[in-house]
Amino acid sequence: MNYSLILENISEIFTAKTDAPVMTGGGLLIAADENGKITFVGKSLDFLKIETDYRTRFASSVKDAGGKVVYPGLVDSHTHIVFAATREDEFAMKADGATYKEIALAGGGILNSAKKTSLATVDDIYEQAAKRLEQIIGYGVTTIEIKSGYALTLEGEIKLLEAIKKLKENYPVEIVSTFLGAHAYPTEFKNDHEGYISLINDEMLPEIKSRGLAEFVDVFCEEGYFSLKETEKILKRAKDLGFKLKLHADEFNSLGGTELAAQMGAASVDHLEEVSDKGIELLASTGTVAGVLPITSVFSKLPFAPAKKMIEAGVKVALATDMNPGSCMCGFLPLAASLGATQLQISAEDSVRGITINGAASLKRENTKGSIEIGKDADLVVMDADSWIYPIYHFAHNHVSSVYSKGRLLDFNSRKRLI
Repeated sequence: MNYSLILENISEIFTAKTDAPVMTGGGLLIAADENGKITFVGKSLDFLKIETDYRTRFASSVKDAGGKVVYPGLVDSHTHIVFAATREDEFAMKADGATYKEIALAGGGILNSAKKTSLATVDDIYEQAAKRLEQIIGYGVTTIEIKSGYALTLEGEIKLLEAIKKLKENYPVEIVSTFLGAHAYPTEFKNDHEGYISLINDEMLPEIKSRGLAEFVDVFCEEGYFSLKETEKILKRAKDLGFKLKLHADEFNSLGGTELAAQMGAASVDHLEEVSDKGIELLASTGTVAGVLPITSVFSKLPFAPAKKMIEAGVKVALATDMNPGSCMCGFLPLAASLGATQLQISAEDSVRGITINGAASLKRENTKGSIEIGKDADLVVMDADSWIYPIYHFAHNHVSSVYSKGRLLDFNSRKRLI
């Protein structure tokens, strides 16, 4: 066997496996084959029994973890990092006490981003998003979902999705593309919801499917945005066309979006600050993942979703950043895990699972991503700590020492070497 990576001298491994989430004791090693798949996880002494002279035979593949802890590559399962311009003026309004609704009524919010997107080129959008993506990779993220939704026209949404496609082509990490044309109603369709839904269902979805620009379709189901019936109409059309489903729901009001997502077999339903008991029960019974966004709650002064209650009910909970220019301008995923353990009151293990294996499950990637197991991709993060819990205990600090994607060491400080 040839090896792309033999990572030795590991203090602890957070495997994220349900039955054995943590390996301790030092002297640990992870090996990956030439295709970047994990072939060994365990003690170096045991690996020596298989490859007696690996340090000599595979010298170029041997890396020293320096007695540090290793995580699976982190999974940010909910982001909006592809947009044309930031909105710090709205942040100042929020600081002065304006609500999400008041900012939107003043011409801010999603429609503000859509206006700016219409003036930008694909290359403009790509360059901005590439900078954000590089920062995020530097935080240990090797799998990321990216949504469109800041254009709300066929031409503009394709522009955003083309920028995501270009990111996929240029960066050696897993990028999952989601179409979120149903993010808000454009001004010209403010009083013609059926007209915009027809545009989505009859023009946008078929065109995006034919071009292969998105894997998932998402809808913002909320008062003042898309009603439950409108959401169902779009999701049914998307499902018929072969898209996988995700949903924004129960952020400000409980409209039944969680129940709809579970009943339709959505991969995840996200936000959930106002989720109902019935919704929680359906998530547990169907396996739809709950996407919880605690950094958004802090940034936008919203209640926290009841993650502990959902976990106790048997729901799989992912934690994500929701990075976007309006309600959460933060892409530091480890902070979501720290908030999980402190503000959501879930265990440290469940918090780290939220940004690894459960995030992967919400993207239908749990068979290849999110945990350190034989047969999975060797997406690994070496943290500058000797304890698996330290990186979320010492919160709001980037502890990443090195990042591997499919056994390949990434230089996340240099775009030329990342591409």
